[in-house]
Amino acid sequence: MKDSSDITGTTNPLAQLRVARRKPVAALLGATAGLVPVGVFELGHYELTSWPPLDCPKAVIVYAGLLFSALTVLGWSSDMFGSRVKAIGFTALLEGIMMTADAGWLSGIALCYLVVINAVANGCRLAMRDAAPRVDWASNLARNIAAAAAGTATGATKPARRARLRRVRPRTAKPRLAAVPA
Repeated sequence: MKDSSDITGTTNPLAQLRVARRKPVAALLGATAGLVPVGVFELGHYELTSWPPLDCPKAVIVYAGLLFSALTVLGWSSDMFGSRVKAIGFTALLEGIMMTADAGWLSGIALCYLVVINAVANGCRLAMRDAAPRVDWASNLARNIAAAAAGTATGATKPARRARLRRVRPRTAKPRLAAVPA
């Protein structure tokens, strides 16, 4: 059985949205990840005094937020575009424009895209995880124990194993007779 992270990674974004529509609470909780790009934007544009983390500790928060957002956008865009290379380019473009563009309107558009993608991707991921079938290990174990006990009670025996034939490897070197002095 696959775990829920495998299910999310192999399901296209439209199918994820359909599942999220059936699980609105999970989708809403996951959508809070859309706030990450807003915090990164605010700290990166208005509160950082220097980019090296030793000079300004807030830079660590910005880097962590960029990493979180970039990984989310990368996963989402890989599913969306069907190409890892396109996804890397798209992610670098959006995150880069948001952080480095001088035009405020361009940074704002990139920020909006990042907020929506982070919210939708994480909301869908949480909804998918909530919708994944759960395994009832206790009843599963009890069923297997009962089946084993029934098999033992009926006196069922395993069939005898057939003897395996051994393969003989051909010799790699031919034997030679040694010359003996007479």
